[in-house]
Amino acid sequence: MSSLSRLLRLCAPDARRASTTPAPASLLAANRSRSYALIIEDHPDVAEAMRCALEQMRVHAMIAHDGETGLQIAAVMHFDLVLLDILMPRMNGFEVCRALRKLPGLHDLPVMFVSCLTDAEAQTEAAGLGAAHYLCKPFELFELQAQVERILSAEAQRQPPRRDRAVKRLPGEV
Repeated sequence: MSSLSRLLRLCAPDARRASTTPAPASLLAANRSRSYALIIEDHPDVAEAMRCALEQMRVHAMIAHDGETGLQIAAVMHFDLVLLDILMPRMNGFEVCRALRKLPGLHDLPVMFVSCLTDAEAQTEAAGLGAAHYLCKPFELFELQAQVERILSAEAQRQPPRRDRAVKRLPGEV
């Protein structure tokens, strides 16, 4: 069974309750404040699996299926973390990350690359863009959750949580 199949099975409503994969205790803390993540991933099944894994951690996740849409969403909402694929049509993940860094207030937003590229060149480029982590596909549910928890914990130590989650109006909206 593929990692994606296991993720989707674990994310099924009935399987969530019966999952035998133990989550770290810190992920299950009742008093954990809700965090927000943006997933930019062009494969819907992978994006949904990641969203489900984050929701199990009390991390609310929004999905964008391409870089342009992801940038538009990031420009109007505040996120604690971006999970970013690299190989996407029209605009790759490195280009998206560079554009994110140029948006007002987002130069230090943690970005975790999640990609099937396993070569050192891709990982070096991600590090050069200030990546908080680089996770290779296929991955296990606990790997994704552990890295997200590590990044969010480090971010919480570094600065207070971003409380203003209100969506700003897009240009031309009434």
